[in-house]
Amino acid sequence: MIHNIKTVGLDIWHTCLRERNSMAVKGMDALLFLTYRCTSRCKTCNMWKRQSACREQELGWPQWRSILNDLHASGVKTVEIFGGDALLRKSVIFDMIRFCADHGMKTFFPTNSILLDGETAKQLVDSGLGTIYFSLDDVAAESDMIRGVTDSFAKVKEALDNIVSARGQRQTPRIIICTTISKLNYDHFERVVEFLSAYPVAAIYPRPLGEFHQKNIAASRVNGIPPEPYFVSTEESHLLSDEQIALFRATVRRLQANGQAHRPYINFRAVDMAPDTAFTAGYFGITRCHCCTTFIAVAPNGDVLTCPFFPHYALGNLTQEGITKIWGKVNPSHLEFINAQRRGEITICGNCNMRPYYPTLAETAEYYVKRCERKLLGH
Repeated sequence: MIHNIKTVGLDIWHTCLRERNSMAVKGMDALLFLTYRCTSRCKTCNMWKRQSACREQELGWPQWRSILNDLHASGVKTVEIFGGDALLRKSVIFDMIRFCADHGMKTFFPTNSILLDGETAKQLVDSGLGTIYFSLDDVAAESDMIRGVTDSFAKVKEALDNIVSARGQRQTPRIIICTTISKLNYDHFERVVEFLSAYPVAAIYPRPLGEFHQKNIAASRVNGIPPEPYFVSTEESHLLSDEQIALFRATVRRLQANGQAHRPYINFRAVDMAPDTAFTAGYFGITRCHCCTTFIAVAPNGDVLTCPFFPHYALGNLTQEGITKIWGKVNPSHLEFINAQRRGEITICGNCNMRPYYPTLAETAEYYVKRCERKLLGH
């Protein structure tokens, strides 16, 4: 009980801090794209199709070290190392993690596991990685179908084993599993939970599919610059039907009612905060975004982005000038983007599934009120 109260208190405090920094347009977190190239061919993502995935523009370690020094000096506390498949940049990633660990910056690393062999796992652990996110949407052949490559599930299992072995008695990196719910796997989530019961997983994060609609993409230009989101299905839509979301919600209620005693902890926050329309229509609703004010995304060439889904809306480049001259109220291009978002003119914001992770204070309060109501009603 005391642990739960402490967790809620810390979450609300952190959300208040983000609200304050959002008003000041001050960066708290950084998302660093080491590459747009990817080794997966996922049906629910088109990152691997990005035409701008030019390896000649990808920065080397000396340039990234300078950028990290700048971000650290500006007060950035967390760094997510991202791709594409960031393990295509092994010449950079371990030095980046080590730098962050030495400078008190928390590190998060999502992976599709394809390139995570035993030696790579050892270097990730030895470098001081804080949290590793494994993407796992299903088990066995169904996983391969979703990921678009053979042996994807076998690679996840191998990578999990490698990280667990490399950790030894250590507790880091924390192992988080991210499962994107779509019509391809909505009825298989319990299979994923069962498979993971054999591993020291800190948490499983089921989350709604982010599916951006073409008409919203076309209508979301800012300063004439179009977005290029990477959560766009490569085939037909993979959103759920009304019947499918009802079945998945029933699974969630059953798992929540059964408690946490004999399975990995499941964090249902993203699922609970998302309306049914997020699953059935790809629509989360448009609200005030904290990402464009507190979440610094950096492209593989050092461009600073207001939003990871606008890879061509660059505020400046960190190889040419510091973050304090690029990010914030000093930059008219930044303010123009923020104001367009506040006015609801960036319609792809309604399709964005990042909101549960960077909610407003009002959304956080509403979430905990609903949790309390559910507990009181015995749900």
